[in-house]
Parts: sequence; structure tokens; C-alpha cells
Amino acid sequence: MADSIRLAMTGYGVIGRVHSLNYRQLPIIYGAHIPAPVFQRVATSRRETATAAQQEAGFLHGGTNLEEAAVADDVDMVDVNVPNHLHLPVVEAALGAGKAVYCEKPLAESVSSARSIARAVAASGSPFGMVFQYRFVPAILRAKQLVDEGRLGRVLTFHAEYLHSGYQDPNRPLSWRTNKDEGGSGALGDLGSHVIDLLRHLVGEFSAVQGQLETYVSERPVAKGADETAPVTVDDAAWFRARLHNGAVGTVEASRVATGTLDALRFRIHARKGAIHFDLMDPNFLYLYEEGRSGGAYGGEKGWQRLETVSHYPGAAVPPGRGPLGWARAHAENQYRFIKAVSEGEEPAPGIVDGLRAQLVIDAVERSAAADGAWTAVESA
Repeated sequence: MADSIRLAMTGYGVIGRVHSLNYRQLPIIYGAHIPAPVFQRVATSRRETATAAQQEAGFLHGGTNLEEAAVADDVDMVDVNVPNHLHLPVVEAALGAGKAVYCEKPLAESVSSARSIARAVAASGSPFGMVFQYRFVPAILRAKQLVDEGRLGRVLTFHAEYLHSGYQDPNRPLSWRTNKDEGGSGALGDLGSHVIDLLRHLVGEFSAVQGQLETYVSERPVAKGADETAPVTVDDAAWFRARLHNGAVGTVEASRVATGTLDALRFRIHARKGAIHFDLMDPNFLYLYEEGRSGGAYGGEKGWQRLETVSHYPGAAVPPGRGPLGWARAHAENQYRFIKAVSEGEEPAPGIVDGLRAQLVIDAVERSAAADGAWTAVESA
């Protein structure tokens, strides 16, 4: 295993900062289990933000040319957290130069671009990983273990939602996230992609969907405090029913106008032998119900159990497993497992198939909504 892995960061918004913070921490959390990330290059859309990012995080070089940073000879790995429509050119450039690529969700702004990325990954043979960090919350790692062990039995129904607030404010200005050409979709891709990935990961592959999209604020100021407005071209909220290939059925909601919520990612999964429930605002616990527990006087042993998952990450030196979980820790685990896979020559997970299949579900929901909610098949990867 190499002692270090040289990193280029493309984009440096909130997520770029989170990733950078975690790369600094990984050698302390996991010691010599992975190569130490070296902050080589950062590229953003403007010179002033690139300079600020360079100074803040300690990158050796800063600039405005994303693709130049992605192909530089002094880089081994490219972290892609630019707006969705820029994923394709940056990823293609990086893969063409033989770099490992770590890409934020969703995979792209469209199925066409997502398929192009998948072809580029296949042609290059270079490692490609997706950012679906909620897989790495200990409660969800435990949920996956229970499902894989057959403790729940055949899944029958599910309900999942990811709710944010903020976009109900009509004075919130436009951004790439409100522009279909740049973001691809609104709440559906931004938040729904996480829910879709978790359901795929825990329950199974999507077969068909029946979708509805709503945009409640149709125009927004072009900049903060501006009188001029322009159209919003993506959804504020999305709902869809889904059938899975294994016969399970359920519902999904994604919203950026859920007044009163903070980071409300929740799911319930009901199966023949049991059920599980998780709430990101209560992240230290997984709730488990097992049908086989004995009844009796006063209910016996039946009922929901609260499993103490907290910060239990095998192999991590800090923080202690008993410590409460922080939001950025799941991101750190996603990053750690990607670098570990790259260093050991293994296929990263989540990877390109996960990114593409989530994109295909997003596309099917959009096509269904455009057809007045008709049941719509999810295309194969």
C-alpha cells in the first residue's frame, strides 16, 4: 500500500469543506489502514473562491480549470463535488487520465450523462466511487446486517422520506439547484437520490414507479435581494409509489419545502418476520421489531427494541464507540472505504452501478410525473 494518495478537489462548497475536513481526520481515525490524503489541487468556478479554498484547506495549488486539475500529473484521485451538469466532463477527463474518481450524488443531471459516465468508467478500468454516505451510519450498517442475515424475512412494504425546509421562502434566490439544465432535478435528485439508494441497498431493485412532482415557487430572485426574477425549472417536492422486483411495494417522499424539518431522513421497512425503523434526527439508534419474540403476560417480550448503534465503527481509533454520532462521520466512513478499496485494488462500493441505477429511478419518476402519474418502468442499467 502506498504511503499517500494525492488529491484534487473539484468544487469547494459546503460538501467540499466536509470532504476536506474528513480527509484530514482519516489518518487519525484509521491510522495506517489507508494511504494518507495529500491536498494537491483545488479548482472552483472563480479565482477568488479557489484562492480562499487553497488557503483554508491547505491545497498546494488552486485554480479555475476543473478539467486541468482532474488530469494533473501530480494527482492520483479526483473528488467531484461540482454542480451536477459538470460531473460528466470532469469525470471523463479524470478517468481518461487514469485517476480514481470519487463522485457526489446524483451521478449526473440526466440519464444520458449518467450512461456516458458509466461507459467511461467501463472503458477506463479506473476506480469509481459514489457518495451515498447514509449507507455508513452505524444504524444503517446494522440494518443491512439484519436484512442480509434473513432476520426480517421477505420485505412486504416500506415508506421512506427525506424532508428539508428552506425553499418554501419565495425570496430564496435562484441557484444551479433550481435550474434543470444544471441540477437535472430538484428535491427528487438532491434528496430523493439518497432515499432511492438506501432502499436499493436494503430492500431491492426498483421495477416501476408512479410519480408526482410539484413546484410551489415558480419564480425566484436572480440574486439575493434582487427585484428581477426568473423561472424555477425543477421540483420543490416529489412523491412516488414504487414496486420492486422482489414484490415489495412502498412510497417515497422528497421535499425541500417541508416547513419545520431540519434533516429528516426516515424509513420504515415491514417484512414477514420483523420490521425496522430509522430516523436521521435520532441517528444513534436503530429500532427493530421481531415477530418471533414470545408473548405472554403483559405482552411478554414482544415490542420494539432500540439497538444502540451509536458510533460503532470496527477498526476506528476515535471517537469511542459509545460516543454520539456526528453528521459528518458517515461522510468520513464513505471516504475511508473508497480510499481503502482503491489502495487494495478492490471495487469501490457504492460505485458506478449504484449511481446509475439511482439515476434511472429518478428518470422513471420524472417520466411518470410527465405522464400524469402513469406507472412507468425503470430502465435497466
